[in-house]
Amino acid sequence: MLNSLDRRSASLFAVCLLASIASCGPPAEEGKTPAPAVSVAATATAAPVDAGVAEAPLPLDARVRKGKLQNGMTYYVLPHKKPEHRAQVWLAVNAGSVLEDDDQRGLAHFVEHMGFNGTKRFPKQALVDMLEKSGVSFGADLNAYTSFDETVYTLQVPTDKPEIMNGAIGILRDWTDSVTFDPAEVEKERGVVMEEWRLGRGAGARIFDKQAPVFFFGSKYADRLTIGKPEIIQGAPRDTLFRFYKDWYRPDLMAVIAVGDFSADEMEARIKTEFSTVKPADKPRPRPSVPVPAHERQLVTVETDKEATGTSVSIITKFPHRPLTTASDYRRTLGERLFNTMLNARLDELRRKANAPFLYAGSRSGSFVRTEDSFTQGAQVKENGVRRGYTALLEEMLRVERFGFTASELTRAKSDVMRSFEQAVKERDTEEGRSLAREIVRNFLEDEAMPGPEAERELATRMLPSFTLEELNSVGKSLGKNSRVVAVTGPATMEKPTEAAILAATAEVAARDIKPYEDIASNVPLMATPPIPGAVVSTREIAELGVTEWTLANGARVVVKATDFKADEVRLSAFAKGGTSLAADADFDTARFAGSVVSQGGVGSFDAVALRKILAGKVVHASAQIGELEESVSAGASTADLTTMFQLVNLRFTAPRRDDSAFAAWKESETEAARNRRLSPEGVFWEDLSLFSSQNHKRRQPVTPELIAKVDLDRALSFYKARFSDASGFTFIIVGNVDVAATKTLVETYIGSLPSTERKETWRDVHVNRPPGVAKKEVAMGTEPKSRVTLTFHGDETFTRDKENDMRMLGEVLRIRLREVMREDMGGVYGVSAGGSIARWPRPQYTFNVSFGCAPTNVAKLEKALFDEVKAIAEKGIGDDYIAKVKELRRREHETNLRENGYWMGELSRAYTFGDDPKQMLDFNAMVDKVTSDHVRAAAKKYLSQKQYILGELKPATTP
Repeated sequence: MLNSLDRRSASLFAVCLLASIASCGPPAEEGKTPAPAVSVAATATAAPVDAGVAEAPLPLDARVRKGKLQNGMTYYVLPHKKPEHRAQVWLAVNAGSVLEDDDQRGLAHFVEHMGFNGTKRFPKQALVDMLEKSGVSFGADLNAYTSFDETVYTLQVPTDKPEIMNGAIGILRDWTDSVTFDPAEVEKERGVVMEEWRLGRGAGARIFDKQAPVFFFGSKYADRLTIGKPEIIQGAPRDTLFRFYKDWYRPDLMAVIAVGDFSADEMEARIKTEFSTVKPADKPRPRPSVPVPAHERQLVTVETDKEATGTSVSIITKFPHRPLTTASDYRRTLGERLFNTMLNARLDELRRKANAPFLYAGSRSGSFVRTEDSFTQGAQVKENGVRRGYTALLEEMLRVERFGFTASELTRAKSDVMRSFEQAVKERDTEEGRSLAREIVRNFLEDEAMPGPEAERELATRMLPSFTLEELNSVGKSLGKNSRVVAVTGPATMEKPTEAAILAATAEVAARDIKPYEDIASNVPLMATPPIPGAVVSTREIAELGVTEWTLANGARVVVKATDFKADEVRLSAFAKGGTSLAADADFDTARFAGSVVSQGGVGSFDAVALRKILAGKVVHASAQIGELEESVSAGASTADLTTMFQLVNLRFTAPRRDDSAFAAWKESETEAARNRRLSPEGVFWEDLSLFSSQNHKRRQPVTPELIAKVDLDRALSFYKARFSDASGFTFIIVGNVDVAATKTLVETYIGSLPSTERKETWRDVHVNRPPGVAKKEVAMGTEPKSRVTLTFHGDETFTRDKENDMRMLGEVLRIRLREVMREDMGGVYGVSAGGSIARWPRPQYTFNVSFGCAPTNVAKLEKALFDEVKAIAEKGIGDDYIAKVKELRRREHETNLRENGYWMGELSRAYTFGDDPKQMLDFNAMVDKVTSDHVRAAAKKYLSQKQYILGELKPATTP
């Protein structure tokens, strides 16, 4: 992708903008709607680029075939083998909610939903049914999203069976002009769309509703939030819905995108055959470009909500969108990236100080909407700290404007940026296909250049050295003078500034005597002298898995799996038994935070800021955690930075750092979060349900300001050191693109040298017990008409792989059935999650959870539908067609998992944690194949007993 861009989140404003996006994903995707396309959009003063080259459009990546059919439809074909035997086949429509007529607000998204409810070749739910039988998971592989300016349908399908690929292309073809809008299906889907609207309601949505007219001052965007208006969703005639589809779903506004493991010639021919038959519109309605008018006056919006849990302030500067098509454009984005990289480093340094003016802060440049870009500084602050946080943001901007950056800052920024381009080239063939498909979507919708990773690295190599401090210092001066919005949000108890106070604070900062920034950086290496190595004393090969296991003289065990799944990725995980369970009750409230507290201090002689500076230009991380039953370290690096990764891991064990300033900043941040946590209805619900489910256990008590005040740094550091003082109990799992022989040397040096006392230690059961029988907890809180229901079945159970396998199949079957009944038939939910597991530690027991959101008036009937379905499966089992569907879903998922580092890390970690034979993972398909309807029925009868469960219900306390 365009490596100079952070496409997922260009500004803190993008978080609010998520309220304008809708998706038809399943329960696993609740709250995970696709982010708006965002790009670097600030105006930097660009140095000259070679004449004639600067304004010539950058060429399209040579791997991509792009064409246009006679009917005006665009297509892209890109052969790519990640993931293997899979293809992304997407349909991008250059139409979103901003094109809705007044009587259609919310219907662009509704139309997207109807694409899954019946087409000419796939009536009603046949489309989803056919794909699930092919191993395509609804939500993970089959999804769509709608935003202000676009609608995109996404499919990932297997490519090893032509009939599946043909079916997928047929679905995309039908979406272009053959969605049926069956009146009965429209009526059922109204409820589903309303439930999606309901899920999105809350403090954030209410605040955004009020702020949108300010953000989009004078623009139609303010009146076209994608989720729409409930009265229109519920009452719009079928023909009004169809009118949007007829007006905007047409070939000149569409692109078919295919990225995957296939023959380019065959795919291109298939696309031409299918989509050439789409008829162009006779009288196409002009697709307008919707402006956001400029405003000379700074606008201020200050909004509070009694359920808001945090306070924030943002400075948003808007200006007309600039293209990203030429070398000159590309150089501009590089300058903006360097600027924000350096500014963000300063903001991060400031927030780590005691009594900092904000808890977190950042600066981003990005797309505001299709026609508008923005430059945003945002901060999370204390309730009484809006003015201080706002002025601190302004002061840092003015510091750069008056004194500029330093040469050392620029050197680090260039190093970081250049490294990302180098890594992108390494990952060229192992980048996820979805990422490439998203990049193509932007090329089609926004004409964003897509020259390919090698071309981008060449551009960066040529351009980055030419940036001077003088040029980059001018970036801030060229931004932020027009169309500025200051946005403040927080709880009702927030110290609320007036517009006049904001303007006065702006003037006050301008008059300050601001001092230059002093860049203090160490020239000391991370680890000046390598430790004395410890030898590998035994080696075991597991040839079937390609795994090597070493035992070191200090007792540590290391397991290495070399892969080629990602060209420039190595992961490390280390774990040992113990955790906070070994802390005395009197020490628990400090011990529970020991991992996060100590990590704030850095390692060795380096605080967190100094550590970031010396790691500039490297792709590496390592962090330590302490859970209830184990302590662990997680790390990762590019292949070029393995030595640094091992050094960091070693230092996390041997050199945790005491830092009073970092600890003070941590306490301030955690105290602020704890103070307002219970303002959120959902937060209160999950917290109270956890207490109820543990029978108010002392180790499940919520975090409060009073508890944070009692956390002691010295005791936290002491507990941390105790947990990481003995390497003999640790297992280290290393997965990725490694040379095993070279890795052995690093392992002996940095893991073999870790201290060892050879203590025989394990976790302690702290006896957290669920209430017996049927237990119900109801929480009444909130003003929105929304409820949440969660049902937890539980009981004693000894783990076996067969039992776990049966429970997994039960979860998959129940998820599909509840979606069919509660979403598709009843229209009562947006999605339902269902699944369970069998715990081996600290006691053998199972849990099986079902959860959904709905209207308060529907709680009783949906709970009944859930229990009825559970009873039916327990008594009669499930049809063989469901069993076949779930088996295929699991087999297909396993196919792709086997080519993922994360999957191997998880499976190996689990095997070595519990003492299982790692080779068991080889019989996955045999395990899945032997499950029958009788297995599922028996599992439902045993694990979904209606005599023992916990039922939690969140209902509103009041109406708005």
